[in-house]
Amino acid sequence: MPSIGNCHALSRAGRHRAGRRDALPGRDRAPLDVLLVHHDAGTRVRLQASIELEGHTCRLAPDVREAWDLHRARRADVIVCAMDLPDGDGLWLCRRVRADEADLAEGAYTHFILLARPEAARSSGADAGVDDCLLEPVDATLLQARLASIARVSTVLHALAQQNTALRRDSEASFRLARVDPLTGIANRLRLSEDIAVLWAQARRYGRSCCAALCDVDWFKSYNDAYGHLAGDQVLRRVVRAIRGELRRSDVMYRYGGEEFLVLLPEESTGEAGAAMDRVRHAVEAMCIATPAGRGVVTISVGVAAMGPRDEDPQRWLARADQALYAAKAKGRNRVEVVEAASKPRAS
Repeated sequence: MPSIGNCHALSRAGRHRAGRRDALPGRDRAPLDVLLVHHDAGTRVRLQASIELEGHTCRLAPDVREAWDLHRARRADVIVCAMDLPDGDGLWLCRRVRADEADLAEGAYTHFILLARPEAARSSGADAGVDDCLLEPVDATLLQARLASIARVSTVLHALAQQNTALRRDSEASFRLARVDPLTGIANRLRLSEDIAVLWAQARRYGRSCCAALCDVDWFKSYNDAYGHLAGDQVLRRVVRAIRGELRRSDVMYRYGGEEFLVLLPEESTGEAGAAMDRVRHAVEAMCIATPAGRGVVTISVGVAAMGPRDEDPQRWLARADQALYAAKAKGRNRVEVVEAASKPRAS
């Protein structure tokens, strides 16, 4: 039976070992997934015990083929591999690991420790991508120290990779939000300026047709004055849903300003675009949203213009759509006016 002094010593040693294992995942380093590749069963058992004593997990493989299969099934944080194996060598395995990492996500890196006898050590290990080389027979304490260093570095790299992913996600979300109208959920003027430049260049280069339709909610100011801006905002959202419900997937709708919306209709002639926007006009009218002062229901006026050879830039093209919209307003509202490239308007 041990003495009281020995019992206290054993208790302190046990607390010390437990403290090392408990500190591993929570403080400055995280446990590693280690893949140990060695042809000698006794060496595998000895090194596995020293690796797991430090709180790491350890998988075992006796040769290159099984090691590669295990690594492909679950990428190891560290591979500790003998130089000479029954079906190949550690350098070949290291090259395969490095080639595979090129297709993995950012932050996915496997540290490779090569085990070699002094007479078998080769300078070509660095060319293969080996991170470290330990001489055989391996000093278990030295291996533990190497793994502790790798764990600290891996913890930092993992945290940086997570931060980069979060920053990239936030940046992408901010990019999208900056191009969406917060009230209606459709694209805004910033998105329009980007899209129309691309559309314009493609149409000019490949001779593609495209029409722009500028829509305006009739008598909207009087609706706002009578029912308030919250009710007006709800009307704008309903109008947007009605318009989008009649468009093709290739058509794009933008909040142009206030109660004005722009629709780009690629690969459509003025006749096709005019007919499409007249269906849109009917869909808005069919909602039967009552207006003040006995003006009936909410309607829209639409001006349509085709991209023409005389248009020097997209602004000239949209200006002609705006002229067609004014013509629709002047002729009584709740109608579609189409202007050809020659700038001669006609009612659809």
